[in-house]
Amino acid sequence: MSMKLSANRWAQWLVYGDHYSLQLEDDGLLLESRHHRQYIPFSAWDGQLTVSRGLLWGTISLTGYTDEGNPLPFEVFGLPWHRAQQAGQTIYRSYQAYIARYQKRLAMIRPSLLAEYDALVNAPAYVRLSQLRATQQILVDKLEGEGIPASFLASLDEVMATTLAPVLRGDKQWLKTRNQQWQAMMLNQWQAWFDRIESSPLNDGQRAAVLTDESHTLVVAGPGSGKTSVLVARAAYLIESGQAKPEQLLLLAFGRDAAEELKTRIKTKTGHEVNVTTFHGFARQQLVEHQGQAPMISPLASDETAKAAWLTQTLAEQWQQPTPRKAWDKLHQQQTLPLDDNAELTACAYDSRLHTWVWSRLSRVIQANTTKRALNDKLASFEEQAALKNELAVIWPLYQAYKQALKAENAVDFDGLITQATKLFQQRKFVTPIQFVMVDEYQDISPARLAMLEALCHGKADGETQSPRASLYAVGDDWQAIYRFAGADVSLTTEFAQRFGDSEICWLTTCYRYPSTLGKVAQQFIEQNPKQLSKQLDYARDKAPAKAPKAIKAITDDKLDKTLASLAKKYANAEHAVSVMLLGRTHAIRPDALESWQNAYPSLALRYTTAHASKGQEAHYVFILGMDDGVFPAKPRSLSLDEALLGKNEEPIEHAEERRLFYVALTRAQKQVWLVHQKGYASPFVEELKGCL
Repeated sequence: MSMKLSANRWAQWLVYGDHYSLQLEDDGLLLESRHHRQYIPFSAWDGQLTVSRGLLWGTISLTGYTDEGNPLPFEVFGLPWHRAQQAGQTIYRSYQAYIARYQKRLAMIRPSLLAEYDALVNAPAYVRLSQLRATQQILVDKLEGEGIPASFLASLDEVMATTLAPVLRGDKQWLKTRNQQWQAMMLNQWQAWFDRIESSPLNDGQRAAVLTDESHTLVVAGPGSGKTSVLVARAAYLIESGQAKPEQLLLLAFGRDAAEELKTRIKTKTGHEVNVTTFHGFARQQLVEHQGQAPMISPLASDETAKAAWLTQTLAEQWQQPTPRKAWDKLHQQQTLPLDDNAELTACAYDSRLHTWVWSRLSRVIQANTTKRALNDKLASFEEQAALKNELAVIWPLYQAYKQALKAENAVDFDGLITQATKLFQQRKFVTPIQFVMVDEYQDISPARLAMLEALCHGKADGETQSPRASLYAVGDDWQAIYRFAGADVSLTTEFAQRFGDSEICWLTTCYRYPSTLGKVAQQFIEQNPKQLSKQLDYARDKAPAKAPKAIKAITDDKLDKTLASLAKKYANAEHAVSVMLLGRTHAIRPDALESWQNAYPSLALRYTTAHASKGQEAHYVFILGMDDGVFPAKPRSLSLDEALLGKNEEPIEHAEERRLFYVALTRAQKQVWLVHQKGYASPFVEELKGCL
């Protein structure tokens, strides 16, 4: 059916620029003006129009809608009045017939639309954003297969449109509410299980974290908040709820000891063997499984003696060549190298101090795994670029020699192992059973390790099975990120949500290790850095007696022996020795008197460790030694090549990494911490805390 109504020529001239013609088509209205034509399909209209009478002519007014549902008003002027009235009625009848036609089409697909919606809402698991988008696409495709735009659904069936609206919109808040309702059901159904899976019942935050299963989930776990319990309980829950088979789980830890502990605990709780390993261990496993054998690890990476011998020989060879020798001489004039000025340069090739200096820089160039030009470009952004490029000039030939040595051995180093595994996953020539990847101590992750995880977890679905790629479940604490020097990047944690669009963040905020008197001071100190994630911890051990001693005290080092003696006396009749951890910024702080103290105070179980090595440990009492100006925080050195290649530190606070290290040291104690410093040389950290001590 077609009908056209136009203004006469005089009227067209008077309404210059506005619509003056309206034509009824089978599925919509065509409006014309002097300059353009506008088609309004019935699917983008609600059937409402107004015919109004002017002095000379009639006007038809109606509102169309954009694909986004925004109103677009239109008016057609200069129409003969009686014909305009008749046209209005004809158009409305035509619209009603159109609606009836499409309501029949909708009725045919209505059951399958509602079945897709119900399957999503009633899924027996946490629903991810990717699943919401997939269902959204299925619904849109089904509607469009019948020529029904999603925006037209409300005109055909308002109740159904309201029901399907959140899925058709991809409404994240609706999905969050749906998942919260599902979690509430699971918490009730699995309450007894959550009570007994670990030695103590899991708290609300831990239970919510176990049940959260977005494509990318970050569990931010404060010190002593039971993150290991969450990893163990999540692995057990996925298996026992039938959501995963043991072989579909992968747990990655940074050290063998942590991996073994997790593996043992999961086996004890579930009776199942789950793949719990280190990043390098996993890379090796995968290369063996999918390429028949793992590359040999070079002794240069695994054997300190072999590495020292290689450095000695290579340095000696370099110095015998005029060009490298000149570069070394130039560098030595500009900065103090750990070389004996009185000795001939070639005699210093075996010097362990020089080996340390070289290896710190060489290992960073190895990690960067790029061209000399790319490294020089990176250095160009630093004021000290000339000095840094001079360092690179002596390190680059060593890097080339190192690569040549690996090639000659047909071997790789540990970074190479990760790189090869990453390429293996990117090529995707095999189907992996892994569906759930869990990472402990995620704040320590480096870009290379994350690249391997992303290759495993991202990209298209697996081959013919169309099984989704693995999800990433990361547990860590940006406040305890202390391995920047080893290539870790804290922004991979603090910017988790920005990096992974489909993400959820859970918080483990109940601390079981120490009382609030210690926690609040430590928290106030660490929160000075606005680049870190903000969190409010609470303390399970908050019922401290009114006369409890201060949780953190500062003492001078001449009082250390006396304080230890007093502590030993307090526990002289205790059944078990009380644990005391002595911490220092470096191994050099270790007290010479440690053994004699242990003999003198048998009621104390004394041990010394560095602040870095103390991560993950705890003791009843902690003494942080060497809290002296220039010692802790460590005195900033002039910028070196290895630090520059980590990139500029964008954190807006001085000593950002050292502050986190001090926070780790403070939070090892269950009862009390002493900050030990030389008289008159207190560290700025001690000074900052004085108001709280």
